[in-house]
Amino acid sequence: MLNIDTLKGTYTNEQVLVVLLTRLYFDTQGIEEVRDFIDKESVDWSLFYKIISINDIRGFICEVISVSQISIDQEIHNTLKKDAMGINLVASNLAVLKLHLMTEFNKLGIKVVPYKGTTLAKRYYKSPLFRESSDIDFLVRKEDVPQLMKCLDENGYESKYNISAHQMGFVMRFHRELSFQSPRNRLGISCSVELQWKLLEDYFGQFHPHDFFVQHLESYTANDGSSHIGLAPTYDFLAVASHHLIREPLFKFKNLIDLACMVHTSSSELDWKEIHLQFKLHNFSGPLGSGLSALKEIIGLDVPEQDTPVPDYHLFRATEVRSGRDFFFRKIKLINLKRSFPERLKFSLKTSLSLLIPNLDDLSRTDAPAWTIPLIIPVKSFRFLYLYVTKKR
Repeated sequence: MLNIDTLKGTYTNEQVLVVLLTRLYFDTQGIEEVRDFIDKESVDWSLFYKIISINDIRGFICEVISVSQISIDQEIHNTLKKDAMGINLVASNLAVLKLHLMTEFNKLGIKVVPYKGTTLAKRYYKSPLFRESSDIDFLVRKEDVPQLMKCLDENGYESKYNISAHQMGFVMRFHRELSFQSPRNRLGISCSVELQWKLLEDYFGQFHPHDFFVQHLESYTANDGSSHIGLAPTYDFLAVASHHLIREPLFKFKNLIDLACMVHTSSSELDWKEIHLQFKLHNFSGPLGSGLSALKEIIGLDVPEQDTPVPDYHLFRATEVRSGRDFFFRKIKLINLKRSFPERLKFSLKTSLSLLIPNLDDLSRTDAPAWTIPLIIPVKSFRFLYLYVTKKR
């Protein structure tokens, strides 16, 4: 684990404090060292709050501060307490909706694979209310999507995109998920439900589908004594890491905390040989090694030693921009930092070409016959060229 002086050589004081508070949660840093850091170092508390906000860890940090009785700027602490109350209400709503949907899907005889989000929080965090989230993720069989969509519609969920029936074949081939908005509860809280038939976009390459993961579902008992269905920890780690280490490689500090919670809670149940094998099988050993290095050096957890060089990890890269082309290209740039020059060229070409494929927003703007979908491509090409030349966003 990197010592505080080494951390200060790479990160700002505000970022170092986030790391130290995270270590407190996992008992890898002494509480007096954290208090000493706060007393001696200059911390911009507004910047600190901004960092934990854009990394979606306000509830987590608030809980650590409260439990460990860490003194921080009072105004920021009061703001965090208010934030935590809202985060708790959303988390509670997510848990209720997930349980209801799992019941409804089971009635149809359909097995979905819940992962990330409230599923991860319930099993691996000391309290599921610590984790900030706004959606429910299900990995599903492609063939089950129409029936699941009908079920969601009957339960008051609305599709975020107006996709016509004749467009679904294209969507299933070239996209990986469909998003739905839940009805608002009595407090006015709503959330997203994601039906995903792929863990990764095509330009990343292949990874295991639903049929591989569904055979590893098991019953488990949460910290509160309630019973649930989820993936065995080894395969849960594989599914979560496909997002946290490949799609968005530690883009948010929350990604690292999620993985740390999984390792810390289920270390004895994780089959590291199987995890390494599956990542190597799909040519993702680099991102896995990078993530494990961060878990060891930043969090201080005991993870398998790497016998080959691994790419550097890059933390605190999240910004207020969470969608759109700017967000997309920031992610691609971060992913390419871990690749060789030839791999960068190949990956950049694939991702650039993927932008020409009609997205869900493009499809929702037209109800034209399916054969007209390819005609959207030249239109998008000219639009991108125009925006590039005129420097418009």
